[in-house]
Amino acid sequence: MQLAMGKRDPRRRAVCRRNERAEGFTLIEMMIALLILTVGLLSAGQLMYVAMGSASLARSKGSAATVAQDKLEFLADVYRRNRADGNLTVGDHGPEQVQVLNPNSGTVLNRFRIAWNVSIVPDPRAGKVLTSRLVRVTATPLGTGETVNNRIGLNKTVSVSSIFSTRSQ
Repeated sequence: MQLAMGKRDPRRRAVCRRNERAEGFTLIEMMIALLILTVGLLSAGQLMYVAMGSASLARSKGSAATVAQDKLEFLADVYRRNRADGNLTVGDHGPEQVQVLNPNSGTVLNRFRIAWNVSIVPDPRAGKVLTSRLVRVTATPLGTGETVNNRIGLNKTVSVSSIFSTRSQ
């Protein structure tokens, strides 16, 4: 089918109009896209905040556990050398302040108050008392001065226990 010169095909005009309408985004489409982007970015921001808090808590708990374990190992060494040492008498001992330093810069990363409790280990057989000692070391995070720093999600008090006894031959 051939068209005469100067006349336009009506089918071609309809195709052109459809293409003109489909070229850009409408204002509504842009607003919806921006809303979805905003919600996504806010969610990612909150996720990063939670991740940083978790990393801080893990570092604090790791430091507290290391400090408590160090004190427990020190007391175990004292027990091996002298069971009658004053640090191993039954009861509460401490507190001592310990600082965790950054090895690169020497700045203080964390401060802890260390306390320990020594108790007798009961023998399962009635009437017997063992020479063993149950030692529980507690590391409490400190803020500025002497104030305890137990902010939820950032610091935790850590306790480590061990039983000290003589080797049986």
